[in-house]
Amino acid sequence: MIKLIAIDMDGTLLNDKKEISTENKTILQEAAHAGIKIVLCTGRPKSGIIPYFDQLHLSDEEYVIGNNGCFTMTSKDWQFLRLEGIAMEHLEALEALLVDFPQLNLVLFTTDANYILGQDINPQAKHDAEIEFSQIFHTDLASFKEKNIPVLVPIFMGEPSILDRFQERFEKQLSQDFNTVRSLDYAFEALPIGVSKAKALKELAQDLGIEAKEVMAIGDGNNDLEMLQFAGLAVAMANANDTVKKKADYITGSNEESGVAKAILDYVLKKG
Repeated sequence: MIKLIAIDMDGTLLNDKKEISTENKTILQEAAHAGIKIVLCTGRPKSGIIPYFDQLHLSDEEYVIGNNGCFTMTSKDWQFLRLEGIAMEHLEALEALLVDFPQLNLVLFTTDANYILGQDINPQAKHDAEIEFSQIFHTDLASFKEKNIPVLVPIFMGEPSILDRFQERFEKQLSQDFNTVRSLDYAFEALPIGVSKAKALKELAQDLGIEAKEVMAIGDGNNDLEMLQFAGLAVAMANANDTVKKKADYITGSNEESGVAKAILDYVLKKG
């Protein structure tokens, strides 16, 4: 019996217009009313989660996992239950990698804003901030350090083909100190070691007394792989990449077809 549903947002809950369909909203409300915990589990920061969560109109206390596992929050009062980040001493080495890739930005995600390092703010970093409703500041590392603000996750952003070359050159080096993931075609993340959606989801499930076999996870991207592997019931979206589909127990409809609602109806509410 499924007691918790973990749902990715972009490419999963959200359609290509970054909207939640009426069908997805209705079925999530029905699942929550049946006592099933709903957990939005996303790479988005807090600013890009709460406005969507509010659209779901879920009355009971639910949870969100953001920045690919760097934080867990309760919807009751939007307080952080868990918060993880990287040590400040890592930032200089990360910034140094931009020397041969001046077109890229290093975006430092904090709990309340994004601080962007690099010569100029590139279109991809601007776009990311727009769709996640994030406040952004273009800064240099010395000025940022003076603020003494904890960094959840640093993300290299830029044109995909340039980021491909960057990843090919530095991923092996970075993976020694970070959990690296290409979460989007324009974003390459250097998460704290051990941090992932799966780890945060596992810890939350334990807090709630829910076993892995009682968890359904729905996703579409590489940053969902570990979460799908953890869940007792792993569902890939029809628009997911082939690697994700191979990890899934089932494939539901696409994000343009309210695939989240279909999965819940088929495998949880048993109305498919």
